[in-house]
Parts: sequence; C-alpha cells; structure tokens
Amino acid sequence: MKPYIIGLTGGIASGKTAVGAIFETLGAAVVDADVIARDVIKPGTTGFKRLKTVFEPFFDGDNLNRRALRERVFAEKSEREKLDAIMQPLIRAEIEKRLADFDGGDIALLVAPLLFESGLDEIVDVTVTVSADTDTRLKRILSRDGSSLQTAAAVINSQLTDAEREAKSDIVIYNNGDIKQLRDRASVVYNEICERIKQS
Repeated sequence: MKPYIIGLTGGIASGKTAVGAIFETLGAAVVDADVIARDVIKPGTTGFKRLKTVFEPFFDGDNLNRRALRERVFAEKSEREKLDAIMQPLIRAEIEKRLADFDGGDIALLVAPLLFESGLDEIVDVTVTVSADTDTRLKRILSRDGSSLQTAAAVINSQLTDAEREAKSDIVIYNNGDIKQLRDRASVVYNEICERIKQS
C-alpha cells in the first residue's frame, strides 16, 4: 500500500533535520534527499563519473573536496546550474524509486531542502516547512559548518525565501526558540497529520 507522504523542507539551518528526527521518533520512516545526494555520487556510480568529469579539479583521486566545491558553486551561479543539472535528476529518480519500493510503514517522511524548487512537492500528500529568521540561521551555519559568512549568506540567498516556502506549504513550523519548543510544536503537527490521515 502506498504510504502517506509528508514533504518536509526549510532553508539551510532552519531546523528541518531536527524536525525530521522528531517525526521519525513519532513513527515516520525517513527518506532524506541529502543522504540520497551523497549515495548517488559514491565512487563507481554514474553520478560520480559525471560529477568528476565536470568538476575534476575538486577531486583528489576518488575523494571530493565538498567544501571547496560548495564555495565555488555558491560563488558562481553558472557553476551551481551545472551541479544541479547533474544532481537533481539523479536525486529525484532515486527518491521516486525508494518511495515506490517503500516498506517502512504507513507514513513516509521525505526530507528535501529543495522540495519546491525541484518539483518534489508534486509527489507528497502534505508539505511542512520549517522556518527561522535569517540571523539565527547564519549563526547556526557559521558554528556548524565552518563556512565563511559570505558563503553562508550565498547559500541562503540561493534558496527560496521563507515567505515563498511558507506560501507554498500546508503547514509551517517556526524554529526561533529552543529545542523543547521545537519538539513540542513538531509533535503537535505530527499528531495533527495523523488525525488527518485517519479521517481521510
């Protein structure tokens, strides 16, 4: 039986990973686009070969310098478009395959930073966005990733704004507080979705 699919998104450092973990503890089986993005470019895969062909200077043998590539693609839009042209079709195809073969229960949670940009919202039953103010997100990126302020700001500016994501979403979770507040709000949202499923 096809699972009920929750599409979870949010800008970088908004807290979507934390919300995904909370949903998982409450019973959802996770399909994570970021994990898939790493899987589709493992050495030996078609994705790896394509990526190495286009971005060869960022490889040392089979080792990809992810930070250097990230800084490059967010500094130059044309480079990011090249990367997206390689990655997005591979990621979408693998997501669709995993959902088609899904055996994780009644609810699948698709965690996808580019849910709307990639059109993946078309294959989910409900969309949930996690939002946090820009200053909070910048602080999280700088403390977590070791990125420069310039790169962190470029990543944020390359994505949809919170307002754009919220306008497209069925449910919004605001994450400007502490983890307890986030856990409480996420739990309420998950239970509301479960009730919606029961009534459908």
